[in-house]
Amino acid sequence: MNRSILIIIFLFHLFAQATAAELDYIWPTDASQLFTSSFAESRGNRFHAGVDVKTWGMTGFPIYAIRDGNISRILVSPFGYGRALYLTLDTGEIVVYGHLDKFSDDIAAYVKSEQKKNNSYDVQLYPDSARFPVKQGDVIALSGDSGVGYPHLHFEMRDAASNPINPLLKGYKVFDAIAPRITKILLQPLDALSSVDGDCKPKLFWPTAVGTNQYEMGPAIIVSGRIGFGVDTFDQMDGVDNSFGTFRNELFIDDQLLFAAQYEKFSYNLNNHFNLDRDYRQRAFGNGYIYNLFRDFGNKLWFYSSREVYAGVADFVKSGGEGSLAGEIVEIPPGVSPLVGGAHTFKISVQDFWGNRSTVSGRLVVDGEQQPAPPALPADTIYGPVLPTLLVADSVQAPPRDIDMQVQFYDRYIRIQLSANIPISGMPLVSGWLCSGKTYSVPLVARSNSYIGAWPLSGCAQGPLPLSITYVTAGDTLEQSEWIDFTTVLRGQRKTVATEDGLCKVEFTESSLFKDLFVRTEVSPPVSGPYDLVGNFYRILPHDVALNQGAVISLVYPPDDSLPGKLGIYIKAGDSMRFVDNDRKSAERLISARVSAFGTFALVRDVEPPIIFSLSPAEGAHLSTATPQLRSTFKDELSGIAGEASRLLRLDGKKVIAEYDPEAMAIFYTPEDSLAKGEHRVEIILQDRCGNSARKMNKFFID
Repeated sequence: MNRSILIIIFLFHLFAQATAAELDYIWPTDASQLFTSSFAESRGNRFHAGVDVKTWGMTGFPIYAIRDGNISRILVSPFGYGRALYLTLDTGEIVVYGHLDKFSDDIAAYVKSEQKKNNSYDVQLYPDSARFPVKQGDVIALSGDSGVGYPHLHFEMRDAASNPINPLLKGYKVFDAIAPRITKILLQPLDALSSVDGDCKPKLFWPTAVGTNQYEMGPAIIVSGRIGFGVDTFDQMDGVDNSFGTFRNELFIDDQLLFAAQYEKFSYNLNNHFNLDRDYRQRAFGNGYIYNLFRDFGNKLWFYSSREVYAGVADFVKSGGEGSLAGEIVEIPPGVSPLVGGAHTFKISVQDFWGNRSTVSGRLVVDGEQQPAPPALPADTIYGPVLPTLLVADSVQAPPRDIDMQVQFYDRYIRIQLSANIPISGMPLVSGWLCSGKTYSVPLVARSNSYIGAWPLSGCAQGPLPLSITYVTAGDTLEQSEWIDFTTVLRGQRKTVATEDGLCKVEFTESSLFKDLFVRTEVSPPVSGPYDLVGNFYRILPHDVALNQGAVISLVYPPDDSLPGKLGIYIKAGDSMRFVDNDRKSAERLISARVSAFGTFALVRDVEPPIIFSLSPAEGAHLSTATPQLRSTFKDELSGIAGEASRLLRLDGKKVIAEYDPEAMAIFYTPEDSLAKGEHRVEIILQDRCGNSARKMNKFFID
């Protein structure tokens, strides 16, 4: 341990001694009072449920009971928290200590006894409340690096209902004078009648630093309709280089607080709602974890200043709302805040737990909702009476591809972009029928040689959606038909969507979705490569909308397939294929997998056994120690090795209770008792999820 670390630990220990008497809850370790992760920051598709305390890349620091209580749960696993203790306090609250190296002697003896009883390394134990009482300050474990991640202490607090709470709320004092940094701002139109700078797609902005912890936007942003704001921000802390989440984020319009989120507590039952708190679409396209500054559909988290759907969404309409089609074309949720006409200012404030704050300010100009000139359509349209028109009775059927149409699906609308391949006069007209039976013409905005607009989507929408594109070229009025194919799945609805070849189906249940979903499927042939593909690729869209409890994808394998047990469903990840699952239903010739997100799936056959890299002691080794470590390293390229039963380490023909390190791909065990002199055998047996097995055995000698 180097001198600087010793000095920091010594100073911290003095600080802890000075403050422990003042606190009802003492700090859990004297390794440091520095963090490597904060409460409620991102962990893939979930929140981080505690804080991670820095242990300087080392193990073995004492871990303390933060107040009186009893050990109520003990977890030992190669994954997640690794070795973990759950301490129920005299208040009813629960403390979780994760990634431990060793338990205290009495707890360790109990765990070892239960592991032997269950013949398993992985155990989850719930001792009686009287078995392991502890007093504040008792050493209950040593810090480690078990489970996933580098050496650190995961320190988590839960209320009596087992909801994670921010531990800093308990009065701990941590020195931090660094304010969060703001890197990007997101403005996103939320329906077909809304836009940012004339376009209905979300737009990212990069602010400029103009002073200490202050940022500004550039020119005024032109907005119309319902707009949701977002902020990409991260915090830092004195003494470490790590990046953290923020504690409180606020949105102000015209200096009035419109929305606030404060990260104090959440429910594990709502942990996957993380994908509604952060913008899932932006993350799917590689733009990082952006905090939403509004409450989205389905979001039931407790962080926010309002419980209403779309709280924090600003509704920018022309003065007095003249001519607004909102309410007739799009549904306006109750939490939307109307802001009428003219110019506005906005400010976003982000702060850490200690009140270090940064702000970004910008200007907005309201453009109102984009609406087309009244087209010549039947008199019962929303536009009223028929007016002079470019549509004529003897319209000529246009040759294909005079105008290319590209579509992008968003949660509540389809963005349409038209590109003309021939000279056309004026603005083209895109029209179709709404659920009500009325004809609707899409408001278009000219962009160079393209035209952009949005078609509204709601739960009643059904594909394929027929649209008509009418345009004038060389004096002729032409009409081009387009079809947009999708299947609507309503939130709370049980439904199955199948691909056109009938060999892939997606099953939704009542709990699958946060919001109504507009599903598209694409089928493409397999390509040559390193994988043994069986059948086609199936692309399921949208891939940029978060699912709640997910869906089940099933793929049909051929009737003459001789090795269906070797098949699994894989998802495309760049140039690779990643195993998802292989639940087989032989009678229906189905391989199924539950998925939490959509993408491109295929059946892949895995006939390759796991690869064993090493096994020690080595073959023929003569050892002087009677308690040698048994160790093997290995990997599996495709389906992977599942649970403990699929990786066995044996000594002289008997299974030993071996520890597995998934990051090092190693399994190891040290005998408790001395081995007898003479010959012994060490053996590793592995099996992947498709039943492919590998084994290796070495003989060694104790001299």
